[in-house]
Amino acid sequence: MATVKSKFTPAEVKKHTARILELTEELKKKTKPGENVTTITAEEIDAKLKRVNSPMIVGQSWGQAPPGGIISYNVTIYNPDPTTAIWTFAHVFVGSGNVDPVVGTFLLNVDTRFPRLTQPDFFGMSIPSGGSITQNFQIKVPAGVEKTNYLGNTALFQFNWHDVGKYLDRAIFVFKVV
Repeated sequence: MATVKSKFTPAEVKKHTARILELTEELKKKTKPGENVTTITAEEIDAKLKRVNSPMIVGQSWGQAPPGGIISYNVTIYNPDPTTAIWTFAHVFVGSGNVDPVVGTFLLNVDTRFPRLTQPDFFGMSIPSGGSITQNFQIKVPAGVEKTNYLGNTALFQFNWHDVGKYLDRAIFVFKVV
């Protein structure tokens, strides 16, 4: 098996890891009682920094809601690249997509009872080098759904207005309809 060469030096990896872990600790502190949170670990940061696509998702938090209610979902994105990442969007949907390794079909595994949401508005996020952004989504829970757990997915993209965009990252969150 071939070794993946990092596009970052060991010193850059160390700097980005420290900054991301700082961000994730802040996220954990901001989480309210009854909310869930997941954050990236140092080992996951190292692995993600070795891959080609960045920015990347480093943390997320969310609550629960009854049928007809709203799930508040936050996703934190970090840019380790030496330039500002422009035209970046987060796309959230409900379904079993996360387990599918193929990006094209991952995006089709959708529970159509729930909305598909994309943020932010046109022009997208501009994330400076070494910077982060948190996007908040308000996911409407359909009135007639069962009280159980659902799989929320986030896909991170960078668009090219006149050519093929780039898939960057994904995350999953399991939310409860109570």
